[in-house]
Amino acid sequence: MLFFAAAHAAAAEAALATEVPAGQSKSIRLRGIAAGTLIAVRIVTSGRLLVALVAMQQLRQREAKPKALFRGAVQEKLSFRVLIPEADDYLLVLNNRAGKETLKVEAEIRTVRRRPTPAPKDYSPRPEKASMSPSASSI
Repeated sequence: MLFFAAAHAAAAEAALATEVPAGQSKSIRLRGIAAGTLIAVRIVTSGRLLVALVAMQQLRQREAKPKALFRGAVQEKLSFRVLIPEADDYLLVLNNRAGKETLKVEAEIRTVRRRPTPAPKDYSPRPEKASMSPSASSI
């Protein structure tokens, strides 16, 4: 299964329905996710399922155990959001390895590219706002 989110797009959405057999896992690949992108995921399942969002770069590092950006268990419904720290391909892993029956899973994935708004050219904070910390002479 594959979900493509172009780096140029401000937002993208995908929804899918699948089955995850007992003792197996399935992955949904999110390609070309830019740093600063917000990923929102909603999962509905017919049983207990483990879910993880992992960067491909983490999976390529053989000496270290992959560290997921998100890891959780879902019984019926789960929603979460993650702000992507660095550009990479990501995997949404649906794990039913401990399960005894095939699970029906519906996943909705939304990506929103957050673009920071730059300060205006002539912006300068007012002096009373610029120095909120106490001066050394007042300590």
